[in-house]
Amino acid sequence: MVTIAWMGLIGGILFTFLVSKGIFESHQEMSFPEAVVTFVGGVFISVAGWALLLQIISLSDRITKIENSLKESKKY
Repeated sequence: MVTIAWMGLIGGILFTFLVSKGIFESHQEMSFPEAVVTFVGGVFISVAGWALLLQIISLSDRITKIENSLKESKKY
């Protein structure tokens, strides 16, 4: 799951870079501001998704520890 989170972060940033580059190289009117906004937004979404996945992993680890401690307390 951690690998998926890191691949999503790196892949998202690379994809956003390529899309922004394509927008910028189109040489249409206002392409530079649109490319910048697209890049910033894409990076924000990639980082937010990465952080969300890491939080899910952290919560899963905590739940597993709680379940294990409850199992051990029922044994005695």
